[in-house]
Amino acid sequence: MELYVLVTVAIAFFCGGIVKGITGLGLPLTSIALMTIVLDLQVAIPLLIVPIIATNIMQAFQGGHFAELMKKFWPMLITAATGVFAGTYALYRLDSSYLLIALGLIVFLYSINNLCAVRLRCSEKSWPIVSPVIGFFSGLLAGTTGSIGIPVVIYFQALGMTKNLFVQALGIQFLVTGTILTISLIREGGFSTEYATKSALALIPSVLGMFAGKTLRDKDSEEKFRTWLYVLLLLIGLNLIRKGLF
Repeated sequence: MELYVLVTVAIAFFCGGIVKGITGLGLPLTSIALMTIVLDLQVAIPLLIVPIIATNIMQAFQGGHFAELMKKFWPMLITAATGVFAGTYALYRLDSSYLLIALGLIVFLYSINNLCAVRLRCSEKSWPIVSPVIGFFSGLLAGTTGSIGIPVVIYFQALGMTKNLFVQALGIQFLVTGTILTISLIREGGFSTEYATKSALALIPSVLGMFAGKTLRDKDSEEKFRTWLYVLLLLIGLNLIRKGLF
């Protein structure tokens, strides 16, 4: 990689780490959105693997509800795995412009959702039917765009989960999806030893960003930072759509 590409990738993971440090999520989406400025999705997505898995191991097992959440949401995890394999299959076969448009739309809608503080409501009675659908769609987006878990985040918010359950459930979802994504990328020939090394190095700016994010979380500037972050992501999303269309 050229120097400007390396710097951009490092900044992307650092920013992703900041977002995760503040909110407990958002590392893959933020990092992939920034990396696509200089990298194709087929190159950028494998770089996410180690940071995704490493930063969600503790989150998945902290909270004391691991068995409960696995028992409740295992259908979602299974369909997410299916979606990941379908998504990575498409990643290496579809025109990259379609993938850029899809990623741009996800980033744009996610930003709008947070800027407008939109919160849907969903009854827990619906989860046996809805959660497998959400899981598959989430896995499909993870495989094609690297944006892990956005539909799941919105769904868990709609269920009105408590903060601890929400954070641990997301950790489990991200960890399982990231692990399946690794297997699927290896299957498609997209994750080699070289990529594993580069992905491991990407963990350094990610962790530094997480520490910075946790520091910001304790200050009054957190809300202002989040607002500017979502405005930036919104503009990035529009630019990705533009790149895909033109």
